[in-house]
Amino acid sequence: MNELIVQKIIEMINNVNRDNFEIYKNNGYRNLLSLYQQAIFDSTKDESVFDLEIKNMNRIEFKSFDSKNLVGIYHLNSIKTNKWIIACHGFSSSKESSMVASYYFDKMGYNIFSFDFRNHGESDNALITMGINEQKDLLCAIDFIKKEFGAKEFGLIGFSMGAHTVNRFALSNNFQKYNIKFGVSDSTYFDTKVVLKKIVSSIAGPIVGNILDKVLEEVYKVYNNKYKINLDQDNITLKIPLCDETFPMLYIHSKKDVVTSFQDSEKFFNLRKILGVKDTLHIFETGEHIRTQVAHTQMYWKLVKDFINKK
Repeated sequence: MNELIVQKIIEMINNVNRDNFEIYKNNGYRNLLSLYQQAIFDSTKDESVFDLEIKNMNRIEFKSFDSKNLVGIYHLNSIKTNKWIIACHGFSSSKESSMVASYYFDKMGYNIFSFDFRNHGESDNALITMGINEQKDLLCAIDFIKKEFGAKEFGLIGFSMGAHTVNRFALSNNFQKYNIKFGVSDSTYFDTKVVLKKIVSSIAGPIVGNILDKVLEEVYKVYNNKYKINLDQDNITLKIPLCDETFPMLYIHSKKDVVTSFQDSEKFFNLRKILGVKDTLHIFETGEHIRTQVAHTQMYWKLVKDFINKK
């Protein structure tokens, strides 16, 4: 296999954090937040999205487990609270999208923190691992908020790659000291290799053509040998029975999602039954990828509120 082709594919996967300087200079994150807010309002007509006041959001930096610089934004509730929501964005997205998509938690009395995963938004360039190293970044984010703000209680919400990251974290046995009450998984995927195949197929197209599977095998080898990310051994199915303790998860997906399959949420839900926690699953009949919130706004947030109240 041509090493140049394989390296090009890896560069394409990791090309989401380029040319961000112009976007983010002079507090450009506020402009992005405003655009996302307006987009949600235009789709839902839910004026409460504007209750999440952009002027009250602040930028902050912290370190990842491997000393990369990660950038986040936080919004403090108007009523003082030690309860926090950590919002996790999807592949090729950013902290601004997950912050605004979590707006209703402000109404429920939470502070909200969102951050850019490695090689996204304003955070440092680093290999994107579709949830494997991102799970460690999430742990660093939670630890940072606990130390910086004295947070006493956490809830997590993730979208697509962020949802997969939250699911991994829920199985990691690394969260007991943080008092995490629940997680919301919006449009997750189950298998990292499957989603990488979709990404490579969509971004590389004619470059790989009929040799996609061979290219992917070489990509996996590079991830393993050069970056020590073993996608074969990193098996979620095996992690679930090894999990000693977890927190309840709400799984939300759509049958019309063509990016990730609703069956992956069902798979997580069914396999986690052995863990003895009160998970909830809701599959909408309609709604694009991570768009059930705007397609079914009232029902979406009712599901979230009912789930939290039952935990």
